[in-house]
Parts: sequence; structure tokens; C-alpha cells
Amino acid sequence: MVERKAFLQITKAMILGLRNGLADPSVRIKQSIMKEFAEILGVERCVLFKIGCEGMNGLSKESCEIIAGVPVEEYLSQPNNKEPLEIHPDIEAAVKNGRTLLIKDPCNDERTAYFEDMIAKKNISQILYLPLYVEEGGKAVGVIVIDAFQGKEFDEDEILFCSEVAELISLLIGQESLILQHFRDEIVNRIVPLAGFTRRIRENMETTLSYLEIIHKEAEEIDKILPKTLEEIF
Repeated sequence: MVERKAFLQITKAMILGLRNGLADPSVRIKQSIMKEFAEILGVERCVLFKIGCEGMNGLSKESCEIIAGVPVEEYLSQPNNKEPLEIHPDIEAAVKNGRTLLIKDPCNDERTAYFEDMIAKKNISQILYLPLYVEEGGKAVGVIVIDAFQGKEFDEDEILFCSEVAELISLLIGQESLILQHFRDEIVNRIVPLAGFTRRIRENMETTLSYLEIIHKEAEEIDKILPKTLEEIF
């Protein structure tokens, strides 16, 4: 229990540090949290899925992709592994359910039938799903999936602990959104005056070019007149 409390405090400190320092919560930070999370629980598989929306032909469909988790070599070996959410009925159920979902018998559950071979091969006894929310009452932005192996079952204390960690990771993702918005605002704030400056340069350039055209015409006239004037003088 002490180790778990320490982990929660470390994670809170990490999030507060990100907020105060306005640093970018990169994949390394999420990966570090998931790795520590798996070690504390004593599990082999602990994966963070990002839930998003993909637009195609005017339609919007939810998608999911692994952005952090262990084992790294198995789940993060292929970047940009974005897939339709509907082909993962277990994760989709967690998203629609809106709260912690525990599948107690994945070998015989229709929601996990699409990867039953892996369940049998790795002897997965239970699977815990923890949806992540940035806003209360909003859509899930992610799901943490944790497997229990070799007949192990999640007890109430572990589920509560996992829920607390899920809330912290939700804060981290929310902070990431705020940071991205901050940089968007910074870019816009810099571009708007730049656009005005560019417009003024363009207007001044047009005026300058018109003046140059007048000077050029006057120079041509002077060039025509000058030889005659010199002949008259000499």
C-alpha cells in the first residue's frame, strides 16, 4: 500500500510539474507511468489506448491506437497503429460503458472473442478496462487495459487503485490538451500581427513600385531631352 501511495504522489507531482513548467507530456512520460504501473500491479500487460475520431466521406468514426504500454516490444513496435474502435468490441464496451469494466472470463466472453487465441496462449484470466475522461460527462479520450494472468483476479483494492491512477492519467492527457491549445494560441497571436505587417509591406511595396514606375518614365523622358540640350549648349 505504501508503494502504491508513493506512486500516486509521484504521478501527481509529475502532472503538477508539467502544469507549472508548461512542458510537453511526451510519450516517454506516459510510457514511464505505464511501466511503473505494471510493475506495482505485478502484471505483464498494461496498455494505454488513445480514443479519437476519424472523418471519412462526411462520416465520423471512433478509432483507437496504443500510445504507451508494456510489453514495449509487443505493443509499441509498430507506430501509427490506429484502428477502428468497432473492431475492438471490448474497448468499445468500456468507452460506451463510461466506467471501469472488468471482464471476468475473457475465454468465453463475446467481446474478447476476436483475440481468443492470445487469451488462451497467454492464459489471461481477467481483463480490466479503465476509460479516461478529460471533461466530466464528456467522451472517453482513452482506455487503460490491464491483463491478469495465470488465474490471478483483480481484488477491490487493486481496482480502486487502478481507478485512481486512471484519474491521474486523465489529468495528464487533459493537461496535454491545454498545452497544445496554449501553443496554438501563441502561434495565432504571432501570426495575426505578422499578417497585418505583411499586408502593410505589400501595400507599401505597391506604392513604392508605382513611384519607381513614375521615376523610370521620367528618366526616359530626361534621357530623350538631355542629348538635344547638350547639342544646343555646345
